[in-house]
Amino acid sequence: MKRFLLFWLGVAPLFCTACFESGKIEALDEKIVSLNKDLASAENALAEYQKNRPQSLSVLMDTVQKNEGYYQVLERLGVKRNDRGAIVLAIQDSVELSNLKVGQKFHVAKDVNGDVQVFRFSPNPSVVHLLFKNPQTNQFEYKLVQKPLVVKQSIFEGHIVQGGTLHGTLISVGIPARMSGVVAGVLQCKIPFSSVQPGDRFRILLEESFYQDSIWISGKVLYAEFEGRVVGHHEAFLYNDPDPKSSYNAHYTENGEALIFDGLRYPLDRLHVTSPFGVRIHPITGARKMHSGIDYGSPHGSPVYAVAKGKVVVSDYDQYSGNKIAIRHADNSTSYYMHLSSRGVGVGAQVTGGQVIGRVGSTGRSTGPHLHLGFKNVQGQWINPKSKTMIATPKLQGERMVRLTGQIAKIRENLNQLDATEPRQIEGSTVKVKQKVISKI
Repeated sequence: MKRFLLFWLGVAPLFCTACFESGKIEALDEKIVSLNKDLASAENALAEYQKNRPQSLSVLMDTVQKNEGYYQVLERLGVKRNDRGAIVLAIQDSVELSNLKVGQKFHVAKDVNGDVQVFRFSPNPSVVHLLFKNPQTNQFEYKLVQKPLVVKQSIFEGHIVQGGTLHGTLISVGIPARMSGVVAGVLQCKIPFSSVQPGDRFRILLEESFYQDSIWISGKVLYAEFEGRVVGHHEAFLYNDPDPKSSYNAHYTENGEALIFDGLRYPLDRLHVTSPFGVRIHPITGARKMHSGIDYGSPHGSPVYAVAKGKVVVSDYDQYSGNKIAIRHADNSTSYYMHLSSRGVGVGAQVTGGQVIGRVGSTGRSTGPHLHLGFKNVQGQWINPKSKTMIATPKLQGERMVRLTGQIAKIRENLNQLDATEPRQIEGSTVKVKQKVISKI
């Protein structure tokens, strides 16, 4: 017993030391695991920082040249094909890229890899369209910058002089040609201008926006009136739909009659041109090619209308046009509707203008929901659909007619308010102008 006790007293310290060392090793292992986690977290944080840290960007600028579109400008700026497509897809719902004007500027900021990080387009001094590439999603995000504008309403009234014309008179007093053309265009639907006599009177109500109170940005003709000894008295009122891109936005008589010559019906209720007629860089193939129609961006499933009465001569599918319909009209021209999600009429069907024939889609070779509208003339050649006069309806009805009546009342109220102001005679002209500022936005 004595020997056993002496033995135990001898080896016990060794067991205690071993247990103690084992505990130290376990603690050390746990510490190593914790340090490894901290290291991994630090490495992830460093990678995230390097990914998102401010980059050195090179900024390039180019301008729109004659007969050019946005693809030509982006190509000249050296924007990569994938960035070109991404820019157009990100901005096409906010910008009418089909209405570019010579001299308008495009800016891009590219990183060291040549990838676009920022895109800037300013159609006029008061509006800037920006795209920023989100580093997390690598997708472009859109932002609109609008600078303050002064909005003015003006009445121009006067009479036709010997040898003069309405259009020429309005141009001579500084009214922009596009607005003078609108006035002449809506009134000629009721007035044979060859019968206009010297002394016949006119009155025009304009609403115009100015940047820094002097730089003309935009304008619209709210009202046009003409009274002649032979042609009689006529008025035109601008109808504004709640949707600014509505095809119903046009001029009408007080009874809701559209003031336009026998026109075709627009194929959609809402018009947003994403690609015009003419030579372009194809958004999918990247090849420079003739675009034989107009692309209208529109939500999937939106109704597509026949532009005029006619007979359906094509209703089928192919890998490029997707679901397509073609209608032969009385003048032997043919309208084409492509990339439809569904077709509602078959070959041989007789359709009327404004009849729903299908729904907007993205079938065939397409980057997103839209309608491709094309026209062939009698000779079978593609022509610009814009050469065809189109309207939304020959006469407003229902809710839109009620809305027009309310807008006419407001226009007459504005006319009465302006009539109470002191007129200013425009030097060298029979025209007087009355003007007021209605808002600063």
